[in-house]
Amino acid sequence: MRNVFLTIVFAAAVAVPVGAQQRAPGNCTYQNCALGLSPAWNGIDVTRGEDQVRVTSLGFFFPQDITHAFRDDPEAMDVARDAVRLRQAAAILTDAGLVLTATGLARALFQRDFDTLSTALTVVGGVSFMGGVPLQFAADGALSRAVWLYNRRF
Repeated sequence: MRNVFLTIVFAAAVAVPVGAQQRAPGNCTYQNCALGLSPAWNGIDVTRGEDQVRVTSLGFFFPQDITHAFRDDPEAMDVARDAVRLRQAAAILTDAGLVLTATGLARALFQRDFDTLSTALTVVGGVSFMGGVPLQFAADGALSRAVWLYNRRF
């Protein structure tokens, strides 16, 4: 059984394309250089290695450019750029939705009446927020894909 396992491992190692083996720096292994994802209260952190050292973060509210973490792989960098664009669009919708909903509710509470303007602000805010949620998930998916593309070299 052990020989079958070793044969499979050897065959898999030989089957890896030569280009993929050459892309990784000499001292980099999956354990110390591979990227990972870790949830945070304000977004998703991109981490490196077994110790999950934070490299960058794709924020929910104010997303910043994270492509520097993927600079060694052009394809992963392109997908990470897409993740940032999606998250920026999602942040606009969800942030505006939160502000509009809060404004509509606060206005209604202070006036003790849900008039037309308070209702409109609350409804438009809720629709905006809900419209941003699928984009948030799409950004997470794109970031996950970028991490996978980056890690395939290891």
